[in-house]
Amino acid sequence: MIALPTPPTSHSGPTQSSALSLLSMLQEDSQPLVFSALKKLLRVVDTLWHEVSASLPLLEEIAEGEEFPKETKAVASAVASRVFFHLEEYRDSLRLALGAGDAYFNVVSDKSPYVETLVCKAIEIYTKVSDSSSVADDDVMDDNVEDDGLKDKVLGIVEKMFERCYSERTWSHALGIALEAKNIDKVKQILEKCGDSLNEKVATLQYGLSACTTVVVNRAFRTEALTVIGENFRSLPESHNDFASLVRCEHLLGNSSSVSEMLAGLLKTGGDKSLLALQLCFDLVDTGDQHFVSAVTSGLPKGDSVSSEIKADMEKVTAILEGGFAGELELAFLFKESDSDPLIIANLKKSLEEKGKVASLLHSMSLHANAFLNAGTTNDKFLRENLEYLKKANNWAKFSATANLGCIHQGHVTEAMTLLEPYLPAEGGAVAATGGYAEGGALMALGLIHGKPNCATALRTSTTRYLRDQLRTNSANETICHGAALGVGLSGLGCRDATIFNELKEVLYTDSAVAGEAAGIAMGMVQLGNGGGGNQEVTEMLAYAKDTSHEKIIRGLSLGIALMHYQLEEKADGIIEQLFRDRDPVLRYGGMWTVALAYVGTGNNAAIKKLLHVAISDVSNEVRMAAITALAFVLFKTPERVPELVKLLLVSFNPHVRYASCMAVGIAMAGSGNADTLAILEPMLEDLTDFVRQGALIATSMVMMQAPESHKSYKKFKSKLTGIVGEKHQSPLTKMGAILGQGIMDAGGRNVCLNMASRDGFVKPTSVIGIMMFCQHWFWHPCCSLLGLAFQPTVMAGLNHDLAFVKKFVVTCNSKPSAFAYPARLVEKKEEVKKRVTTVSLSTTAKAKAAAAKKKKEEGGDDMEVDKKEEETKKEGEGEGEEEKEGEEDSEAAKKKKKKGPEPKSFELNNPSRMTKSQVRVCEPKPGRYHPVLAGAKSGIILLTDTTPTEEDDEVEKVTVPSVEEEEAKMPEPFVWRPEGAAPAAAPTTTDTTATTPTTTTDDRAAK
Repeated sequence: MIALPTPPTSHSGPTQSSALSLLSMLQEDSQPLVFSALKKLLRVVDTLWHEVSASLPLLEEIAEGEEFPKETKAVASAVASRVFFHLEEYRDSLRLALGAGDAYFNVVSDKSPYVETLVCKAIEIYTKVSDSSSVADDDVMDDNVEDDGLKDKVLGIVEKMFERCYSERTWSHALGIALEAKNIDKVKQILEKCGDSLNEKVATLQYGLSACTTVVVNRAFRTEALTVIGENFRSLPESHNDFASLVRCEHLLGNSSSVSEMLAGLLKTGGDKSLLALQLCFDLVDTGDQHFVSAVTSGLPKGDSVSSEIKADMEKVTAILEGGFAGELELAFLFKESDSDPLIIANLKKSLEEKGKVASLLHSMSLHANAFLNAGTTNDKFLRENLEYLKKANNWAKFSATANLGCIHQGHVTEAMTLLEPYLPAEGGAVAATGGYAEGGALMALGLIHGKPNCATALRTSTTRYLRDQLRTNSANETICHGAALGVGLSGLGCRDATIFNELKEVLYTDSAVAGEAAGIAMGMVQLGNGGGGNQEVTEMLAYAKDTSHEKIIRGLSLGIALMHYQLEEKADGIIEQLFRDRDPVLRYGGMWTVALAYVGTGNNAAIKKLLHVAISDVSNEVRMAAITALAFVLFKTPERVPELVKLLLVSFNPHVRYASCMAVGIAMAGSGNADTLAILEPMLEDLTDFVRQGALIATSMVMMQAPESHKSYKKFKSKLTGIVGEKHQSPLTKMGAILGQGIMDAGGRNVCLNMASRDGFVKPTSVIGIMMFCQHWFWHPCCSLLGLAFQPTVMAGLNHDLAFVKKFVVTCNSKPSAFAYPARLVEKKEEVKKRVTTVSLSTTAKAKAAAAKKKKEEGGDDMEVDKKEEETKKEGEGEGEEEKEGEEDSEAAKKKKKKGPEPKSFELNNPSRMTKSQVRVCEPKPGRYHPVLAGAKSGIILLTDTTPTEEDDEVEKVTVPSVEEEEAKMPEPFVWRPEGAAPAAAPTTTDTTATTPTTTTDDRAAK
């Protein structure tokens, strides 16, 4: 017997099949009869509401009539409220429930779905009433809450809910309501009331810190709430203080001096606290906020003010914050643990060369794919071994090929000048007005190598100085200027140096289309996040964009303006509105990217509405594309919302909209391997428009990054990528997507993933800029190289106090090894040697041949010829027998391989190892001598506490950076050569063996 679901009410009574008789009683003149009918209706309304709904006007008339008693009106309100609840008209249901009173709507003790749903609606109205800016344009509320008197009644319900949370000690629920309603007084009250339990207070503060970055949209209120949370964190006793959360709070508030004091205090305490200070330094560098990290470093004690006890630890802190140690560690990991498959790019090259001349577009894209495959690994073997293939690159393709060296050697700052020396502009030479593609690409590569914020500050500063000199020296050559300007922007990212900005502005004012575009972008990079509030630099850039006639310069300036409003949120609304209303589509295009960067990661609903409106209404296809792609930036912290938002846009009649929708999904869901997302993108792979197929291939590759071979879509999609490149009738644009897809899918030796956030949830500016600039490849192919900035290593590295790898630290992954294993490498196909197949002869044929041979012999034929034929036949028979035996042995070996045991349900990760985003949730440090100093740390760089520090540990490995100068192989020792089969020489009787014992050196062998 099937159990019926419990109705959402506490009332019970006899089962009734129809409510018509009770409804007819409501029209009687007898008030007691009406009251009795209403009481009975209340018991059955949750099952017969569809019949009662026809009498809603009558019920409301009774509830609001003056002639009925108060109790009758309350019951009528309760019945009508429940009918509206089942009709999903929650606002009317709440209005009538409030009229019914506590007897029928008790928010404190009743936890039925009916009450809980209406309470949520009340809280929603409360938060919107508290935020006066959102009431006027809210599409959920039909009219003002003042008109029907809901405001005061809703406030009463919410106050009761606060009291209920206090009594149940559910502090996080109460704090979430207060934060969403922007009620700072309630926030203070809640944090004060939960103070009697320190553990509960710490948990509540941690929740509030997280909610401020996800729930609170208004920047001003967020700052106010974070200030209160920070004060409460600092008031905690040292035994319960969460230093990691406090540093995160101070970082969000921009209080660098407080962080400097905290680090210095932890170092003075010593022991595990000094280890914690080192861990916090790594976390700060991981955020990518170079400006804040520099401010923290400058606030630390220096020179004689540093005591001898903490001098060694202070040197380590300095090495982490400004010495580039974190960058060296990532470089060492990517170099040593690289699983890059050289056959991927080799097969790609072979497929392109099979049909003769390689198209310039596909040749350039293959070099980009090689750069992605080896991003950050310093593995440029393919380029060194295929110089003839590289020589096919001409003009801007040569620029891109050289710039790709920066992607491959990203972070290798100590050897950057040595690596790029053959391509850099010659010093003191005459500057030609044309050419310079390799030189310009090398300057851009130099900026890419120093683009990550975790590299050494001193080397980045000297490189920026060198690039500025090249910018001034080569002003006559726009190609070199283009590379130098982008290099300056990347190496000086976020430095906000007015002198550099003015130098770039001089390049802009030359009105060169190529150099001016790069200068406009670089100006935004240098002044990253320094716009807003009527900034003079923004005004000048916008004015020049309206004066010039070069579309490339206008686009560069519009992107520069977007970069200057990075993470400014409401402060950028003025310039956003101005760009949205401009008649020039290129400036409107820049307006979309300004929204993307100003509200990146906030999930701001107002920004999303603006972008969606433009996506379906603007007349320019490029503007619509930018608006849709920008959705991925605004919502990347809640990526699952992006596929839902663009699902309808994926079936748009406009191919540009479909392309941008694919890219938005790919950027948001990168590295997830989500099956639903892949199902959405799959139809786009067969789209009728070639560039839509290109976007779908790139997006699917992003989603499939670091996917194991056991993923159900891996082999199918991998074969599709290789098949498209080899197909004769595929469009070059589609092939371009397949080539780039192969590089993105296995990027960085399969040890990196696209990610715009740090492990603590901070937005990483280099990743945002890298993805944004990659999207500009629609207009300018050299922008593809900048995607390397967005590749984040998925590393787990445990370090001891000396910042060395601890081999005894092991992490247990509670999953099958195949779920996170590297895909198997490709196997090179060998040319099959055709074996001779012997024809089957019948017995009658054999007898006929034997008779013919006998007859020939009798006639005097050659006996030797007959014997020879018999021997050949015998050998062939023996050969066939051997082949059969070999086949049997192979089949037996194959059977043995198939008979494997069950796959283990867990495995161990050594230190260091790759740990993907989805793998983190199933990993736990294995109990042992070492454990993380920060509880809960599983991925990234982890500082380890030694439980037995007095014992010596010889299983430690230092962090070593790969060197360009390879160690030469040792010369072989001298040896004696004798002809094959010669007798051994007698032992020499004299000390001089020069004449009797010939010695062959390596040079002699080479000469032979």
